Amino acid sequence: MGSGKSSVGRALASLTGWNFVDLDAEIETSQGQQIRDIFRLLGEEKFRAIESAMLGRMLTDAPRPMVLATGGGTFVQPMNADLLRAQGAVVVFLEASPEILLSRCFSEREADEGVRPLAADRERFLQLYERRLPHYRTADLSVDSNGRSPEVVARDIANRLGLTSESELTADP
Repeated sequence: MGSGKSSVGRALASLTGWNFVDLDAEIETSQGQQIRDIFRLLGEEKFRAIESAMLGRMLTDAPRPMVLATGGGTFVQPMNADLLRAQGAVVVFLEASPEILLSRCFSEREADEGVRPLAADRERFLQLYERRLPHYRTADLSVDSNGRSPEVVARDIANRLGLTSESELTADP
């Protein structure tokens, strides 16, 4: 949560010319509710089932090539990680300090009139981050997103994956 998956994903898709899919946005559209409302009304377990089903649908139906921004808990679910790997996805972990992640989540709270359900409590957020971190570390690529713009992070990812030429990546955004 708060690592910049959607912003970096959009920037990476723009840079590469690939399609961009935001899994949370797809879930909200299909359910007609915001993620926090799905959590509140149905609970996390039901949300995770919806999330897994939508991930499968996007990996099957969304136009390729694509950049897929998942929710912070998507890759932690073993069936989702297995599905991504089976589809040949390159999983990128956008690493940031817990303090940065929390500050991003709470600045969004003010702008969005709500808070991410799993970021409502600082201690719970930190515990969740520590539990998820070993899963995140199994990603194919880890990229530092601390204090870096989405465009800079996207160029870093593209460069490390060999998706664009070095001259394109060094130009200012």
